[in-house]
Amino acid sequence: MEPSLSVCLIARNEESSLPRALASVRGLAGEIIVADTGSTDRTRSIAEDFGAVVSDFPWCDDFSAARNFAVGQARGDWILWLDADEELLPGSEEELRGCLRREDALAYLVRFQDLREPGRLDHYAVMWHLRLFRRRDDLRFLGRCHPHFEPGVEQIVCKTGLRVHHSSITLRHYGYVSELRPSKLRRAARLLELELRERPGQLYYMAEYGRTLLLLGDERGHEILSEAVAQILPLADEPEAPTPMVALVLEHFLHAPPGQLPAGVTAEQIVDLATRWFPSSPPLIWLLARQAADAGRFEEAEQRLRSLMEMGRDHSYDQRISFDPRIVGCDARLNLGVCLVRQGKVNEAMRLFSELVTDPDRATEAREYIEALEEFLRQSAAAASAGRSSGQGLPPPV
Repeated sequence: MEPSLSVCLIARNEESSLPRALASVRGLAGEIIVADTGSTDRTRSIAEDFGAVVSDFPWCDDFSAARNFAVGQARGDWILWLDADEELLPGSEEELRGCLRREDALAYLVRFQDLREPGRLDHYAVMWHLRLFRRRDDLRFLGRCHPHFEPGVEQIVCKTGLRVHHSSITLRHYGYVSELRPSKLRRAARLLELELRERPGQLYYMAEYGRTLLLLGDERGHEILSEAVAQILPLADEPEAPTPMVALVLEHFLHAPPGQLPAGVTAEQIVDLATRWFPSSPPLIWLLARQAADAGRFEEAEQRLRSLMEMGRDHSYDQRISFDPRIVGCDARLNLGVCLVRQGKVNEAMRLFSELVTDPDRATEAREYIEALEEFLRQSAAAASAGRSSGQGLPPPV
């Protein structure tokens, strides 16, 4: 008998996104469970039209409670968690069916495409999320804003001998831009504050809370991230960071001028932790490249930017935290060109800028650089034929 699959999700006023999500799993799921947290639009009727079982869950400022409620309604052998602003991409069906048959598996990490701009299906960072798991009483979520399993999956692996596997199952997330709206940021800040009040000292939530406050223009975020650094420094000799979210804390302080670093923390310590703990984190490498360029260390900046471009080509970057994919693509290429110009490597810089003239994000800047370089080369050639210096250096950054 084939293992059965329950697709579970929570929804509230998702009439625009829900049809896409449910259509992507129709035919795969033995059942679809929707926990409605108070919709006033057509969410319920749309879900029912797709054959979903819809249950009301009064919203209580706790995403994990809502998730656990939905999972508790499921009867399948396996659960695929899907958010209403996501879809299962075509081509994942056979892989998913095969995953359900593996007797040694507890759960699967799926590839996650986090879209960064509306209408740009090519503009995403790849991450791994644990979304497919066996239905078990001990696999339940904790955390008001960013649910995680408690007890952790690692503990269940040790207890059962089952394993967590990677898969080629791919989900696409459409909601990143909407999540940065002030209303959603304010809701997230409220839930993060409640979470830290109930379970203080969690580095993951401190990092998220601090960054969310700063996105809202609330300088208390800097204080929260400073408290997080105070927790991190005693662990500085450990081979790995206590949580991937530490990268976001380090990112903030790489941005900060030396005068804004927490007491007892040096810029050198931040750079050391960033390079040791997160050697393939694009946002951190990007900031280190910018620091090197600002200090006139163009060779160092060049090497860091080349590494970003390589990561962008083969997706070898750290896939635990989302980021703007332009920093491993067009922005890395453009800024590498700038660094090459500053080192006098004009021909390679011209090639890089020429490759960007059709890029939707950086075509304008690329053309400006090409025009500046062409003018520089014309003046240099004229000066050389006249046996004199052109009197003009290489063009500055645009």
